[in-house]
Amino acid sequence: MASEKSDKLSRNKKMVGRAATLDEAADLLRQIAGARHADESIKGVLHRLQRKLTGWSAGRIRDLWYRDPRVRLRAEEVEQLRALVEPSHTTAAENELAELRNRIARLERLLEAASAPVPR
Repeated sequence: MASEKSDKLSRNKKMVGRAATLDEAADLLRQIAGARHADESIKGVLHRLQRKLTGWSAGRIRDLWYRDPRVRLRAEEVEQLRALVEPSHTTAAENELAELRNRIARLERLLEAASAPVPR
């Protein structure tokens, strides 16, 4: 009996881990897809994703989009999704850094102009 309980616990832990990975992958997929256009159907979004995800079948993308519990993800697939999402985050961070640098430069110019001696 003790081994039956431990087997059930082990299976439950695996199922929870798979569900978490499936949720992460589905969220990544939605981030890759981006905002849906006003006149675009889900089918259109899935077609767009299929063009971005080379080597993925339409059915696999659809099952992942809808979080089908039968889907078994490979680590390489999750890494591919993460890699597609990462560049947009770094670009946003780089843009923010550039904006801050421009703002600092502008403020330094204003400070220099304000502290310059007034001509008589």
